[in-house]
Amino acid sequence: MTNPTPGVSVYQHLPSLAKFILDAHVYDFTVEQLQLAREYNVPLLKHLSHFTDEQLIEISSTSLKEILGFLIDNKAAEQINTSTQRWLSNQLEVVGRNDIVAEDITLLNHVRGKSLKNYAFKFYNDWFKIQKLLAEIDDFLLASTTTAANTYISILKDQLQEEEEFRSKLSNALPGFIYVYDVFDKIQTFSNDKLKDILGYTSDVMKGLSDNFYQSITHPEDWAKTFDCRKEYFKSEGTTCSFECRVKDVHGTFKWIRYYETVLRKEPNGETRDIIGVAFDITAEKEIAQALETREGQLLEAQSIAHIGSFEWHISGNKSTTNTPEIYKVFEMEEMEKFEQFMKHVHRDDLQKVEDAMKLSFRTGDYECVYRYLRNGKEKIIWSKGVVTIDEGKPTKMVGTVQDITTIKRIEEELRQKTIELERSNESLQQFAAVASHDLKEPLRKIAIFGSKVLNAEKDRLSEVSYTALSKIFDSTGRMQKMIDEILQFSFIEGNQQKRETDLEELVSEVKELLSETIANKQAEIITDGLPSAFVVGSQISQLFHNLIANALKFSKDGEPPKITITHTFFIDKPAASANNKRLEICIADNGIGFDDSDSEKIFGLFYRSHKKSQFEGTGLGLSICKKIVEKHFGTITAKSKIGEGSKFIIQLPQ
Repeated sequence: MTNPTPGVSVYQHLPSLAKFILDAHVYDFTVEQLQLAREYNVPLLKHLSHFTDEQLIEISSTSLKEILGFLIDNKAAEQINTSTQRWLSNQLEVVGRNDIVAEDITLLNHVRGKSLKNYAFKFYNDWFKIQKLLAEIDDFLLASTTTAANTYISILKDQLQEEEEFRSKLSNALPGFIYVYDVFDKIQTFSNDKLKDILGYTSDVMKGLSDNFYQSITHPEDWAKTFDCRKEYFKSEGTTCSFECRVKDVHGTFKWIRYYETVLRKEPNGETRDIIGVAFDITAEKEIAQALETREGQLLEAQSIAHIGSFEWHISGNKSTTNTPEIYKVFEMEEMEKFEQFMKHVHRDDLQKVEDAMKLSFRTGDYECVYRYLRNGKEKIIWSKGVVTIDEGKPTKMVGTVQDITTIKRIEEELRQKTIELERSNESLQQFAAVASHDLKEPLRKIAIFGSKVLNAEKDRLSEVSYTALSKIFDSTGRMQKMIDEILQFSFIEGNQQKRETDLEELVSEVKELLSETIANKQAEIITDGLPSAFVVGSQISQLFHNLIANALKFSKDGEPPKITITHTFFIDKPAASANNKRLEICIADNGIGFDDSDSEKIFGLFYRSHKKSQFEGTGLGLSICKKIVEKHFGTITAKSKIGEGSKFIIQLPQ
């Protein structure tokens, strides 16, 4: 024999034996191997139990024919390599790569060898040739067994590596770190990489630290929790201990850690040797819980202040399962009551209202009702709101709020009465103003009439002093009449007039027509940017434009034609309580004499004059009227100015 391949020979007798079996004895050879495999209880057979004997003989026969074919061609090494590659690549015909165990390797080769040797004695009669053939069979089986054993070890290594990688990935995929603690030596013997992510310490660093270090990084108030917990599972097998404590990381910051521990290994005497555990960073969870607790406290305090309670009522049980403390205060109950008991305290005139609101909510899902509630000799007004959960057409649960609005209703009634009184008072004042203005104007008209008669009759005989005094009487009378008109105008500006879509450009044109004589005399220029339509009270905004334009004409510079520009823009307020936050801004600017900007708020006061009466006529009511008109539109008016540089009035009106 020669041996070009280590462990596998080029055989002289084995190929002839293989041809002898393949040509005439394959079936018997296969049956014999199956019987021997069963006698030796080969483990692999349990994976083939679903096959019949005929199927097993057919499967085995096919495999043996392939092996015998390789041996006939003296290609034992190729046969071993082919079979090994199939095993490694998991391409075996009826079993998986990991189904084969160590016993299968030794027993199957032993069975195959026994069968081959049995047929060796049938093939040769010459004892010398039989010995040679048996030696070749042993050589082939040794090579097969050695290769299979090496392959099995390689597969085991792969399995171990895969399992190690799986454990490592599983360990590092956990949100917490895994550790093993030696109870006797009081050190942490193992931890995964998550320890560094959570606390900043590496596994090697922790291994070299004693129990004293653990105590130094654990919050003093929490150190005892560790031992109290471990006492319990030291007593009984399989018990898991859980505790939470604050642990300081490498940066000196305390983090909340939740531990789960159990016994990993015990000494022969029953004492615990090692503990295995997993620990999670629950700092964020604790912070959220604290924030929720704080918010809940704030909510309960707010409910107490506003006399609002919240409830969760499981309708099928006719009993509230959850009530906030304020519920008991509102209803003056000491404990939860059934719905029927609660209804006994509802005012009898409101019982039907509550029942109707409840029935409606069971259909629509929304509950709201205001009713009177009687208890302990008190009558309260209660406002209840809720949302009903309807499941398969049936109400199952209501979640809602209850508020004691007794005080609110009392204040509302007081305000209603005050409003009625104010409306009556305003009506009386307007009537008085109308009568008073008539009564004041009548003497003024007589003064003007009789004064005019005196002036016409005695004009030529009056001294210059008398003529001047009489002229001043006429001027004062005129100013007084104008002041009375503007006071009436101011008094009769109302906020309840109907607003309509109004063309502002048209209002300005009407004002320009009214002031056309003054505009012409002063050669004034009034420019607009094409004012839009707006939702306003037209007559009031017309008065606003009239007063502001008339002021601009009045307070113009000597020798310089007035130039008045009226521009607009729309803008949206930042999100506010009001859903309608669109506003129209109108800017009226002039090139007049201006005023001290420190007076920009004072000029809107009643009878305030920023210039001397001797220089400019007026009553001091024009801008007060403007401000009242804008406020009745729920808007604002502001002014900016510098002496000698003109003025600018900015009006903002909600739309």
